Amino acid sequence: MQMKKVLVSACALALLAGCSDASAKLSNGNETVMTVGTQTFTKADVYSMMLNSMGGQEVYNDTMSYISEQEVEITDAMRDEAKQMVDFYKMMYGSQFSQYLTESGMTEEEYLEKVVLPSQRSEALPKTYIDAHFDELVATYDPIQVIVLSFTSEDDAKKALTALKDGSVTPGEAASQNNSNSAGTEEVVTNTSMTYDSAVMSVIRSGTVDDGWVEVPSTDGATFYLVNIVSKTLADFKDEAITALAGITAVTSAATDSFLRKYNFHIYDINVYNSLKELHPEFLIQDNAPVPLPTPAATEAPTPAATEAAETETPAATEAAQ
Repeated sequence: MQMKKVLVSACALALLAGCSDASAKLSNGNETVMTVGTQTFTKADVYSMMLNSMGGQEVYNDTMSYISEQEVEITDAMRDEAKQMVDFYKMMYGSQFSQYLTESGMTEEEYLEKVVLPSQRSEALPKTYIDAHFDELVATYDPIQVIVLSFTSEDDAKKALTALKDGSVTPGEAASQNNSNSAGTEEVVTNTSMTYDSAVMSVIRSGTVDDGWVEVPSTDGATFYLVNIVSKTLADFKDEAITALAGITAVTSAATDSFLRKYNFHIYDINVYNSLKELHPEFLIQDNAPVPLPTPAATEAPTPAATEAAETETPAATEAAQ
């Protein structure tokens, strides 16, 4: 814990030091932190080691944590979700979770307050930016709520379509009963989505809610989709649309840049600067031009070739991209 305090102090100095290309120093750097045999380590020793090895990442984490605290209010829903997450960890990991808390010097309540809730705050941060610029971002990305089922057999797709049209099954049941792994749940796609074949995206863009379930073969004829447009009215799924927009890199980049500029983020310590330049160059707003709010003119829909290529990604590649 003492070493953590030293690094936090170092990060604060890195942000507040008074001149460019400087190296922040501790006023009490000669104070002993620990001894190992005959070797004594001072705060300055620990500060230098930790700043060089993880200072940039720590500055990144602490900065985003600070901004999240200023911008995101903890709601009852967030607190309830955090408690459910802690309960899940207790059930999933049992004594291992208790041991982790003991070794970390935290109680269950402290873990919720210091780890889970801050994580939720960080996740919610870009959504506050999206909410503030919702109309502009919707005009750029055109989110639509849909259900899409995919099948490798045309016969399976047609059987599922018949069952869906007569109302005898849910979308999830239509999928599972006809050899499809599709969840059958509602999702939001945008004009940059690369999950589905270009033929599917074309139907989604041009279709209406009144179309009901529509069968769409992929451009290569290997997959057969059933598409249902749930809503194109943003008021019906605003929260889901915000979540979808938060998954777009251009949006989160603009959000992060906006918040860093709002809070006048600036690095003075040369070591932290170099670390951030390697790990998170987008944080160096003192060198970078402002990231503009994405606009329709700057947004390109994926080409059919890119969409088809995305569909052939392996699960490992997809997880890595996420």
